[in-house]
Order: sequence, then structure tokens, then C-alpha cells
Amino acid sequence: MHTGGVTLRDPEVTDVFPEFNYGYVQDFKPYSRATNGEMEKSNNGLRKFIKILAFKTGFLAFCNDDAETNNLSPWVLSIRGHYAYRNINSDFLEKLFNAMIRQCPINDQNQDCSIHYRLGDLLSINEKSPIAANSIISEYSRIDKEIEFSKVVIFSDSPIEARSRFSSFGEKELVFPDISTLEVLSQSVHSKYFIGTSSKISFWIAAIRAVVHERKSSLPESNANQYSTLLGDKLKLIQTYLSNSQ
Repeated sequence: MHTGGVTLRDPEVTDVFPEFNYGYVQDFKPYSRATNGEMEKSNNGLRKFIKILAFKTGFLAFCNDDAETNNLSPWVLSIRGHYAYRNINSDFLEKLFNAMIRQCPINDQNQDCSIHYRLGDLLSINEKSPIAANSIISEYSRIDKEIEFSKVVIFSDSPIEARSRFSSFGEKELVFPDISTLEVLSQSVHSKYFIGTSSKISFWIAAIRAVVHERKSSLPESNANQYSTLLGDKLKLIQTYLSNSQ
């Protein structure tokens, strides 16, 4: 598990599949801002050369899509990649769901509308902004005309900030639980309806709902290229909404 990225975050998949042995690479380095305003990282020339050589000879490989994965050499020692543009087998989503409910069991589908509202690092990164709460409220208002909910549960990594942003939601009862990511996944999968934002957690929730349970969800239209492969032929169960940044 690598810590490198835009922000430093602890891996959470270890809670879902505790039976695996995990190794950790502490490779997170804060970005530094250059005088021209662009972001840059410090690079070691020799290390970069060795990395290129390992890639050319097949000892190092990337798995960012199905083509790269299928072309792995038999002698590969290390792979690194992302699942966003790879086909995800429905059997894996079933296994992921079963592993999830073993940790956080929920007996029946609840009558809530669950909203996953990513804030966290987006509040401090100039290059990215969270989705405006009004965009989500508009999507909820559209869904609320068709489906009756007992309450609205808003999951966020910044629940206090989320509460202030949804102050204009209306008369519906709002709940802002401060729970683990695994519990967010489990509760949202079992919700009567789910509205997600620009977050990998939202995409996984929507995928499990669609593939395993044939349940509908709403996701931002602007992120369609990031979750369309994940959902496969179940993409038809996703309703998209226009999202503005805030």
C-alpha cells in the first residue's frame, strides 16, 4: 500500500479484507509550488532512469487498463495501476459486498436516502473543489417526487462542514453520522436510494448497488468516464446529475 498522492491518507481496504498480508510504502511527499504557480515534485534522476529501464524490460508494469493488464510479462516483479478504466468482474463486487457485510452487517434495506458528500482534502486543494450542495439538493428534490423517504442521511468526511452546507435542504429530517468508511459503504448500499459525488467511495457504492442488488443511484455526469467501466452493463441503473463546484 502506497501513501503517495495529493494528500496523505491511510489505506482502508485492509479493513474489508483483513485476511490478506499487506506491505506499506511510505512514499508520500508534499507538493511544492514553483515560482510560476505550477505544482512540481522533486525527482531523483538515477531513480527515474532505473524505473524506466525496469518498465521497458517488463520487470515493472502498470495496470491502468485491461490492455496493460493482459500484456504483463511472466517475469514481472512489481505492478502498479488504477482500476478506474478496467472492467471489474461482477463476482468481485459480490465478494466485496459479502466481505463488507461481514464487518458491518445490516439485515434489511432501509427507507433512507443516503448521500455521500466528499469534502476532506477538497477543502484545502486549490486545483479541486467539492460539488456544490445545491447540485445535490436539486437531484434529491427530483428523486423525492418519485420516492418517499423516512429521512436523509448525509455521510461526509467533514460532517460539521457538510451540515453547514446543507442548511437550506428544507423540512426533511437530516442525519450526519460520523462513522467509518466501511460503515458508510454498508449503510449506503442498503439505502432505498443513493446519491454520490466525485469520489471513488461513491462509485463503489453505486456499483455494488447496481450489480449486486439492481438498485438505482445518482452520480455526477462529469465523472461518467470514471465509473462507466466499473458498472459495465449496469450503467443503465445510474441517473446522472449536473454538478457545479463550490
